[in-house]
Amino acid sequence: MSPVENIYTKKSSLFSIAAVLFLIVCIAYSNHFTNGFEFDDSHSIVNNGFIRSIKNIPLFFTDVKYSGTNPGNQGYRPVYVTLNAIDYWMAGGLNQVYFHVDIFCTYLVLLVLLYFFYRKVYAISGSGDGNYLVALLAVGFYGVHAANAETINYICMRSDSFSTLWVVASLLLYMSKRARKYYLYLFAMAIAIGTKETGIMCAPLLFFYILFFEEDCSLRELLLFRNPSKILQTFKRSIPALLMSFVLFFLFRRIVSSVDSTQSNSMMTSESWRFFYTQWVIIAHYIGNFVLPLDLSADPDFVLLDSILGRKVLLSLALILSLFVIAFRASSHKESRPIAFGILWFFIALAPTSVLSFGTIGQLANDHRTFFPYIGLVLSLGCWLRLLFLRHEEYIMRSKYLVSVFAAGYVILISLHAYGTFQRNKVWSSGATLWYDVTQKSPNNGRGQMNYGLSLMSVGKYDETLPYFKRTLELMPDWAYIQINMGVLRNAMGFPEEAEQYFRKAVNYHQNVPDAYYFYARWLDGKGRMDEAIDMLKKGKAVSPGHAGIIEYLDILLARQAESNETLEERIKRMEKVAQSNPTGANYIELSMVYYKNNMFNECIVACEKAAKLDPKSATAYNNMGCAYNQLGKWEKGAEACSKALEIDPGFQLARNNLNWAKKSLSK
Repeated sequence: MSPVENIYTKKSSLFSIAAVLFLIVCIAYSNHFTNGFEFDDSHSIVNNGFIRSIKNIPLFFTDVKYSGTNPGNQGYRPVYVTLNAIDYWMAGGLNQVYFHVDIFCTYLVLLVLLYFFYRKVYAISGSGDGNYLVALLAVGFYGVHAANAETINYICMRSDSFSTLWVVASLLLYMSKRARKYYLYLFAMAIAIGTKETGIMCAPLLFFYILFFEEDCSLRELLLFRNPSKILQTFKRSIPALLMSFVLFFLFRRIVSSVDSTQSNSMMTSESWRFFYTQWVIIAHYIGNFVLPLDLSADPDFVLLDSILGRKVLLSLALILSLFVIAFRASSHKESRPIAFGILWFFIALAPTSVLSFGTIGQLANDHRTFFPYIGLVLSLGCWLRLLFLRHEEYIMRSKYLVSVFAAGYVILISLHAYGTFQRNKVWSSGATLWYDVTQKSPNNGRGQMNYGLSLMSVGKYDETLPYFKRTLELMPDWAYIQINMGVLRNAMGFPEEAEQYFRKAVNYHQNVPDAYYFYARWLDGKGRMDEAIDMLKKGKAVSPGHAGIIEYLDILLARQAESNETLEERIKRMEKVAQSNPTGANYIELSMVYYKNNMFNECIVACEKAAKLDPKSATAYNNMGCAYNQLGKWEKGAEACSKALEIDPGFQLARNNLNWAKKSLSK
C-alpha cells in the first residue's frame, strides 16, 4: 500500500473527506429550497386534488388517474404520488420547501448507498487498495454534478431520484447474503418500479452484476456462449428479479392502468426508425453533458432527423459503438470490469426513455433523464482513473508535486460542478428565469417560448408576450396549451371574440386537456354566461375528476347559481356543508364572505382561520379576518390580520385600506 493510500484509507481521514464533500453538496444546493413548481408539476402536484388528502393513499395503487390531472400524461406511479401526498400533508398545502427538503434528504441517502455500492464493486474487481477513497471521491463527483440539478430542482422528477435510490438499494441488498436469502432485494426493486417505470432496469443490471462479479464471465464469453455453466448460472440467479420486474411492469401497464392497447402512437408506426437514430444524437448529447454540462436545458429542442447518413448521426453512432467496444474489452479483465459494468449501466438505464420507447414518450430528450444513467459513467470513470494511477504509481509517488496536483485537480473539478449546480438552481428559481434560459438554449422549443411568454403575461407585459405566443403557434399549432393561453392573452388585450375562438379550438380539438375546459369556463363566467361555464366545468371534471381548480370553481359557480332560489339560512347551511365536505381555502373564504355580509363576524373569523390554515399564503383570508375584527371593534387584531395580508401581497389595496381603518381607530 502506498503512503498516500495508507493516509487516505484511515477512517479518520475518510470521515474528514466525507464531511467536506457533504458540506460541498449542501452548499451547492443551499439556494434551491424555495424554487417553485414548474412544468409538469402543475398537473401532477399543483392541480392534483387527489394528493390533498393522505386518506387517498390506498387509491393511488388502484388507477393511473390519481397520478395527475392530465389524462395524456399519466402513469402508474403509486409510490411517487404517495410521496407527494405526504409532503402536501406535512406542509399543510403547496409549500415547495417541504417538497424540496424531502427530495434533498433522499438524495443524500442515495449518495450514502452509492458509496457502499461503488466500494463493493471496486473491491470485488480487485483493482488494488484504496477502494474506500476511490468510491468516496466518485460519489462526491456524482453528488455535485451540475446535470443532476435538473432532476433535484424539478419537483415531479423526484420519481427519477427516488426510483434510482431503490435500484441502488436493491443491488446492495442482493450483495448481502443475509438479505438475499429473504429476497429483500425484490421488495426494493418493486418500490423502484412503483416510483417510476425505469426501475425495471434493475433486473438487467443485476444480471450483468452477477455475470461479471459473481460468475467471473466476460461479454465475449456471453456472446459466444463459451462458458455455458457460468452463463446458465447467471440466468438462474437473476431469474427471480427478471421475472418479478417484468411481470410487475406489464401488470402495471396492462391491468392496473387499464391502458387501451388499441391506441397507438403515430410515431410507433410511421416514424419509429427516425426516432431510433435521432436518439443516437441525443445519447451523444447526454455524454457531452457528462463531460462538460454547459448545454443543460429544462426543455431541449431536438427534432426527428431526416437521414441516418447525416454527419451528427454517424458521429454519434461512432461514439456509442466506441463505448461498447471499450465495455467489451474491459469485461475481459477482472480489474477493469467496473468500467464495462458502468458503461452498460449507462445504456441500460437510458433504454426505457430512449431507444426502447419507440417514440411513445412525448419528448425526444430531457436532461433530467440522465440522473439514473450517470451513476454508471461515474463508476466507470472512477475505475479507469484508479487503474491509471496504479499503472503509473511508482512514477507518481517519486514526484513531489503530482499527488498534490491530482488532489487540486479533483477539488477544482467538483468546485466547478458545485458552482454550476448553484447557478442552475438560480435558473430554476422562477418561471421567468427558467423559461428565458430555455428560449436561449432551445430556441425551437415551442413549450419554452410559450412558458416564457406566460411569465411576461403574469406581470401585465401583454405586447411583449404576443411574439412568444405567435412563435409557439408556428412551432406547435395543434398544441392545446398555446390555444388556451392565446385565448387568455387576447381577452386581456381587449379582443374577447378572438379569445373565444382560441378557447373553442382548445376544447374542440383537444378534448382530453382539462385546462381547456377550466379556462374557457372562467372566460364564460366573466362574460356573464354562468350556465355555460358550469356545463363546461362539468365536462372538464368528467375528463379529469381530480383537477383541483375545476372542482373548486365548479363548487363556487354552483353555489352562486343556487343563491337566487334559497333563503339566507339555507344558503349558509349549504355553504357550510360544501366547506366541510371539500375543505379548501377557496370554499372557506366564500363562506367567510357570506358570514360577513350577514353580520356574523365571529363565524367569519373562524372560517378565515380555517382558510388560512389550508392556504397559508392566502392574503384574502387574512384581509377578511381583519375586516371582521374591525367590525367587532377589536382593532389590534384587525390591524395584525391586515398586516399579515400585506406581507403576503404588498399590493393588496383593500387590505391596506382596512389596516388604515384599524390604525385610525386605535389612535383615537
